[in-house]
Amino acid sequence: MAMIIKAFKYMSAAMLLMLVTVSAASAVEPAYTLEDAYKAALGMNEIVMIAEENVVQAERRVDQAWTYLYPHLTAQSSYTWFNEELPPGGGAFIFQPLSQFSAALVLTQPLYTGGRTLAGLRTAKDLREASRKDFLVTSQDVMLSVADAYYGVLKAEKLVDVSRRALERMERHKKVTEREAATRKTKANISALLRANTLVNQARIDLVRTADGLKVAREKFNQLTKLPADAALFEPKPLEPPAESLEQLKEAAFIYRDDYAVSKLRQEVAAENVTIVKGGHYPQFYAEGAMQYLHSNPETLLDGTVYYGGIRLQVPIFEGGLMKAEVSEARSKLRQADLSTEQLRRNIESEVYEAYVNLQTVTSVLETARLQMDYAKGNFDAVEGMYSEGLTSSLALIDAENTLSMAERELVNATYDHELAILRLEKAIGTLGKEG
Repeated sequence: MAMIIKAFKYMSAAMLLMLVTVSAASAVEPAYTLEDAYKAALGMNEIVMIAEENVVQAERRVDQAWTYLYPHLTAQSSYTWFNEELPPGGGAFIFQPLSQFSAALVLTQPLYTGGRTLAGLRTAKDLREASRKDFLVTSQDVMLSVADAYYGVLKAEKLVDVSRRALERMERHKKVTEREAATRKTKANISALLRANTLVNQARIDLVRTADGLKVAREKFNQLTKLPADAALFEPKPLEPPAESLEQLKEAAFIYRDDYAVSKLRQEVAAENVTIVKGGHYPQFYAEGAMQYLHSNPETLLDGTVYYGGIRLQVPIFEGGLMKAEVSEARSKLRQADLSTEQLRRNIESEVYEAYVNLQTVTSVLETARLQMDYAKGNFDAVEGMYSEGLTSSLALIDAENTLSMAERELVNATYDHELAILRLEKAIGTLGKEG
């Protein structure tokens, strides 16, 4: 019995420990990844939602284009009063009654419209695809802004830590100089103490400034994502830069860049517009069928229900040069679209080159910053040890501290600049957000 009671006590203690652990875990503020930030921003960004509505409108324009291929059924009705009956007094054949009611159902089917109906449908489909591509371009712009703000918060947090460590080192230096000044009140020791107090205050100023920078970075991030102002952010895994050569990346950009695809689609739209404009001046064929009901008071020989069908032909004969002017304008727009695509092609090559060179530069800076950090840390540790033993001056320690602080800041800046440089290169070649 005693063993059972003892086992029950152990189980109760274990359950209590589990409950405390779960409660502590649930109290921890959830941390957000960069993917969470992307989703939050894309789900509520006004620019993205506007681009999404453009896609919806393009879908409806395709539906409209289809309607020009379908037959149209029209209902017509009229009721007419006349001032007198003709011939007066009536007779065997009345050609103008006192009142007349007519109703008709007319079915019209386009047979040939100069090719503009099918061209209009192809144009609507191209514009729908272009709007989808524009939506992806807008999403990538927002994602890059979110990544910039996300890494900006992480960078600001690291810089606050750097400033805090610098303040701690200066305060340690101040304590040593205070002890030296209390032991030997020489002018040199008093000067060193004053200098240490100044440096401590300067370190506190730097800490305040970096803390302010963190607040600004968080506000910028919050405006983009609407996540909690004090949200904890995960440190993403370091990104791998593309292994392809510059020329390969340029060729990839022409495949993956959505804005380049949009420009190519607009070329096709401009070419279809030439067909649409020309088709509007060609002969037009329509098939028509109708059911018509006519009732007059008094009755006429034409009263009753009739059915008819036939072919309607419209042939433009003289329009004063309208066709030539409109076709010339449409071809000019086609040339504009061709020139815009060529200009965009050169701009893409320039953007990829700039992003590629920037990544190479930042990578080199990051490697140097890591070496600089190792050297500065080793130097500070050695100088601080010698200073505590009275083997070197306070100026040497201050110089080592400034060098270490600078190296830490350079490493933080270079680390996050490197991540953003990779993302900017992905944006330049059109693969940002398309890893899946």
